[in-house]
Amino acid sequence: MNDPHQVHWRSLDEFADPQLAERRAEAEFEDTPLRHDEAPGRRDFLRATGFVLAGSAITGCSRAPVRTATPLPTQPEDFWPGRSDQYATICTACPASCGVLAKVRDGRPVKLEGNPDHPVSRGGLCAVGQASILSLYDSHRLGQPQAAGKPASWEETDRAILTALDSIRKQKGAVRILTGTVTSPSLQERIRAFAATFENARHVVFDPLSSSAILDAHEALFGTRVLPRMRFEKAPVVAAFEADFLGTWISPAEFTRGYREARLENGKPSAHAWHTHFESHLSLTGGGAEERVRLAPGHIAHALAALVSRLASRAGAKPPALTAPAGVLPEKELDALAARLWNARGRSLVVCGLADVKAQKLCAFANQLLGNYGTTLDLERPSMQRQGSDRAMAGLLQEISAGQVAALFVHGLNPVAELPLDKPALDALRRIPLLVSLSSRADETAELARFVCPDADPLESWGDAEPVSGTVCIQQPVFRQVGHSRPAMESLAAWSGKPATTRDQVRAYWRDSIHPRHGGGQPFEEFWRASLQAGAAEVKPLSRAAGAFRQEAVEALPVPKTDGMTAVLYAKTAILDGRHAYNPWLQELPDPISKAAWDNYACVSPAKAAALGLADGDLIKITAAGHSIELPVLIQAGQHDDAVAIALGYGRRASQRFANPGPKWLYARPTTGADGLVGVNASCLLQWTPESLAYQRAGVQIEKTGRNRELAVTQTHHSLTMPPKLDPGGPPRPIVQEVSLDSLSAPPEHKDEAHPELWPRDHKYTGHRWAMAIDLDACSGCSACVVSCQIENNVPVAGRDEVIRNREMHWLRIDRYYSGTPENPRVAHQPMMCQHCEHAPCETVCPVLATVHSSEGLNQQIYNRCVGTRYCANNCPYKVRRFNWFDYPHEDRLVNLVLNPDVTVRSRGVMEKCSFCVQRIQEAKIEAKRLGKPVADGDVAPACQQSCPAQAIVFGDLNDPKSQVSQWAAQPRGYRVLEEINVRPSVYYLKVIRRDGEANGGGQHG
Repeated sequence: MNDPHQVHWRSLDEFADPQLAERRAEAEFEDTPLRHDEAPGRRDFLRATGFVLAGSAITGCSRAPVRTATPLPTQPEDFWPGRSDQYATICTACPASCGVLAKVRDGRPVKLEGNPDHPVSRGGLCAVGQASILSLYDSHRLGQPQAAGKPASWEETDRAILTALDSIRKQKGAVRILTGTVTSPSLQERIRAFAATFENARHVVFDPLSSSAILDAHEALFGTRVLPRMRFEKAPVVAAFEADFLGTWISPAEFTRGYREARLENGKPSAHAWHTHFESHLSLTGGGAEERVRLAPGHIAHALAALVSRLASRAGAKPPALTAPAGVLPEKELDALAARLWNARGRSLVVCGLADVKAQKLCAFANQLLGNYGTTLDLERPSMQRQGSDRAMAGLLQEISAGQVAALFVHGLNPVAELPLDKPALDALRRIPLLVSLSSRADETAELARFVCPDADPLESWGDAEPVSGTVCIQQPVFRQVGHSRPAMESLAAWSGKPATTRDQVRAYWRDSIHPRHGGGQPFEEFWRASLQAGAAEVKPLSRAAGAFRQEAVEALPVPKTDGMTAVLYAKTAILDGRHAYNPWLQELPDPISKAAWDNYACVSPAKAAALGLADGDLIKITAAGHSIELPVLIQAGQHDDAVAIALGYGRRASQRFANPGPKWLYARPTTGADGLVGVNASCLLQWTPESLAYQRAGVQIEKTGRNRELAVTQTHHSLTMPPKLDPGGPPRPIVQEVSLDSLSAPPEHKDEAHPELWPRDHKYTGHRWAMAIDLDACSGCSACVVSCQIENNVPVAGRDEVIRNREMHWLRIDRYYSGTPENPRVAHQPMMCQHCEHAPCETVCPVLATVHSSEGLNQQIYNRCVGTRYCANNCPYKVRRFNWFDYPHEDRLVNLVLNPDVTVRSRGVMEKCSFCVQRIQEAKIEAKRLGKPVADGDVAPACQQSCPAQAIVFGDLNDPKSQVSQWAAQPRGYRVLEEINVRPSVYYLKVIRRDGEANGGGQHG
């Protein structure tokens, strides 16, 4: 780079041209409602002018709607209007089954937050878990059963299904129950009881984001098909092979918390922590590793084999045969990693995310050689979060193709969209005499089903979960059921001829099976109530005796394929396998790495893009084995030249609702593609192997189409720059700052001098002075805080078109910065929100005093004063203010129930921004006053802090020297962004720690 002071860069364009950011900042306010691809002509100008004037007249002259409040004639017991209650339950957004607290206000849940008492997730909750509350208020959910595509009653549906099942019993037909991983032991028991009523019935479990290869490998090596629980908190040294364990792999909230703890010793950064990551495309986990090794997709398993060979040599064991060609593996890095792992035996972890049984056997062998089983890998209390079998799913598809299945019940899956099914396979599904979908939405599989029996939402039904053997949790309803859906457990009970409510079934199972495992002589009712209140209980784990490790089962890898490019299919943190494609919060959430929203795309490396003449947004045709899809290109730093990475979960029928989710105006453009869907379904590129469903396909062909689709990428929005004319007397400090671990013990090089003041310090702060501190070394960029803030503060969804116009409304954003080279960058994430400056530039320019300073250090935005001049946004150096160009849609009365009543829904023409969740501050102060005590440190937790799985954010009173925020702010790593312009922000950051000694982004290999 030309500028020695510009250590970090945000895009490939900025890397090539360091002054590009300044030019972008100068053009910040060129965006107006008249912006179009070309300059508007006279007719367009007059039409737009008329639109704006008419809209202003209508908005300004119309009366506000009349709203009435009706008091309760008789107040129910334990109910106080305006006061929130919290109920412990389970997050079912993915099979990880994290514990949550449902915040219920006036009888309706408005927020899900992590349960700090849950033994597995321990208070963390990912972005998907935060956003899953919207499922309850989704007006597109099926409200009653459907028969042959038409609405039906439950009585008619049950009668028809029972009649069909009686006929199948008499004919001894095959019945298959196809589900995703079921962590609920009571539902598993109900499925077993239902299957037992047939002579030929089987429960098939399949996970679209599969860990089947890990379970199959352990079955071959230990004699038990089990997924060991990975204890990252006990493993300061980690080697990962294509496993995004902080983003989407198995249990990211749990792993993030453990990963963070292992990197600390007595609360301080550990000098022994080390993470080496091998991958072909840049992931959330790989970007922050101490050492990232970029490899071709076909060479990753062979790098694992080479590592195992080195460990076996040290242990005196027979190493596996190596088949990788010479010169393709990073020999030096593997030697160093083997030494690190060997020195950390019993305190290390080797993980592999490849859907390859042979590779998973090698991974298990590495952990066996290191003595990790029993310490960082738990087989006695294994994980139950992934139980699917790819081989069982392949066998079921063969049965269906052969016409051998008389009845198929599908729950928690959408196989038509999730599997690479060709036309004969779809026709075979249609020919099943009784195909019943228990989907709560009209998805692709439900469209083929004879009957659709919608499952109830988890927030309106009872249930349970056992995510880890011995840790059991209760799911309780927190809202009256919407429509006439029915829990799957009740449907199966009715079709078994023994109808029972879900609550009765769960209680009966806990009384007969869970309570005896508890021990201690506690009566069942006390045990039930205590478990219900806490959300979880510890019981005796199920017996899963693992045999001795059988090294002879470890196999050599085949010679890697090197012909052409390889499609790498992965999951994005927001959409996962596509089950949340209906959720606009998740669709608009920028991907933590690419920062793109509202689309999937084909990620290619800068070198490959240059070789093929591709630019961002160019549509390309990707073909493999007769299947082809068209996707826009996104040139991604850190990508291997032989890989094209594509996200799964898009192109779903549920995304049809987003044809036009944003405001209706003159130049609005659709959010969906030409087919009316968001993104493209890439499941046709998945590939069945004899052992598993592979997420990599070699030999794909790429062809330019000559067309372009602009991507909604937010990374270059709201740039933070220092114009040369405001030179503070030296180069500006980096926005993201790094420090080597060795330098933490050294005295600071200099102490900041006091800046001259333009006005006296008239803010006395005699009471509280609220501030926030964020540890950038802990922040993984998962964006759970972004969604949590959006839900808590009623932040609207703007839509793809508005995001492209730089008009996303998020109060909190995660800025992603690269350091190093485009071939193999290192990533730093920085949460950026209103900094609540003591010398706030926004306050000095507002002509109507709509933004003012409070006596407690908050920069307050008074909405009913704001007239939308946008002067404050122009004067804000952090670019964290959002302007309401429109009144965003709120016509859906059911969806409106999710709005937080403590926060105003802003109208058109109003500026808004982070308030430090002032409503939570006031609530804590009121509660402290009621109890007659002062507000204690920790009583106030803004939404972003509460949701963070890594505990990277603290909030509190800066005037309290014992508060955690005061202690973090006083650390040698502490700094404030743009401190040199003397605005005195109230947000402190702790520098990123580089354990490899290269604070400017070393330790990467390509």
